[in-house]
Amino acid sequence: MKNLFFTFIIGLFTVSKASAQYKFDNTAYKTVYINDLCNELRKSSNALLLDVRSAGEYSDTSVYTGLNIGHLKGAVNINVRELGKRLGELKDYKNQPVYVYCSHSQRSRVSSKMLADSGFTNVVNVNGGMTEMNLLRNSADPCLQDLYATNNHFKILSTGDVVHLLSNRRDISIIDVRADSAYKSISKIAKLNAFGHIRGSINIPSSKISESLSKIPQNKPVLLVDNYGDESIKIAKLLSEQGYTDVSVLFNGLDNWVSEKTMPEKEKLWIHSKDYGFITAEEFDYSMAHNPPALLLDVRTRDEFTNREKTKTYLNRGHIQNAVNTPLGELNAKLTEMAAYKDKSIVVYAFSNNPEAFEAAKFLADNGFEKVKVLTGGLWNVRWKAANIKGLAHLMKWVVDVPSDNL
Repeated sequence: MKNLFFTFIIGLFTVSKASAQYKFDNTAYKTVYINDLCNELRKSSNALLLDVRSAGEYSDTSVYTGLNIGHLKGAVNINVRELGKRLGELKDYKNQPVYVYCSHSQRSRVSSKMLADSGFTNVVNVNGGMTEMNLLRNSADPCLQDLYATNNHFKILSTGDVVHLLSNRRDISIIDVRADSAYKSISKIAKLNAFGHIRGSINIPSSKISESLSKIPQNKPVLLVDNYGDESIKIAKLLSEQGYTDVSVLFNGLDNWVSEKTMPEKEKLWIHSKDYGFITAEEFDYSMAHNPPALLLDVRTRDEFTNREKTKTYLNRGHIQNAVNTPLGELNAKLTEMAAYKDKSIVVYAFSNNPEAFEAAKFLADNGFEKVKVLTGGLWNVRWKAANIKGLAHLMKWVVDVPSDNL
């Protein structure tokens, strides 16, 4: 299935003509990191929590199941698409703190700007939204757990949570609900093959779960794994309805798993090809400061690289400092020219975790390039982490030539 993350992006630009991501942070409105949210709320007994996602997301009933990831207790839900017409409902909070959040802090930024432009004087965007909430709530301030609410009858676990769980328990039934071709890494899609699978998991494709319940013990904890976190939530709901009482899902699936930091415990649990590697935004930052790659390869189209994409203008987000642009379709013609890099470090990236980055890495590895890594999450993720994760603001410096309208 297509990564739901692009549903968020496209949805954002249909509710606002402005495509700026972060330029109004701490100018038009304030921001707060999830790590600091509880402390800020303790100072503001009269604050409003405003959830600007759809009603389905808020109630964990959205047809986009990967978006059913809980909400903040006590929040008022007004869809960003309706906010302009319903500002009157919030008039009592014009001079009170209003904390705005969504799933990934894109729609919340649009909403925060709208509120500020409408005379609200104390608007605060919650950086990272429910995504960062689910990544942190089991390992940060215990207050975050108290602030979290859900109608789901299963648990959502971050990559770190799963690594800790599987490293300390041996009684977990790990069910991988992807197609068998992805599980076996023989798919036609290089990206899905790169995901590999978690050691000890068994593969039961989601289409066969109903007829395979006898293979899933009810008296053991169940962990569900998929590509992007959407199919596993569907299956978790099904299992809960069938009487399973201890079901968890890997948040955002293996797409998030490959994007989280490298750690020995994770590597022990992960079976995947070693043809090429992965580098996270944080690891990339360290590498750039201490041992920069010999080649930074941007495999997007030339129009995207030069900010000239006319249809999907949200793709015009600059490029990584010192990157060389060679679109995927031109790599074969460039092999001779690139031969000097066969034994040198190469980092490949695209806009996000786009398939072309993985296809390019596989192509290079197959042609004898020995030190290739994919920058997980691509250009988008470097900027997203810089804007939304505490302590990573310095990552923003690596992305240059961003058009002023898209900052």
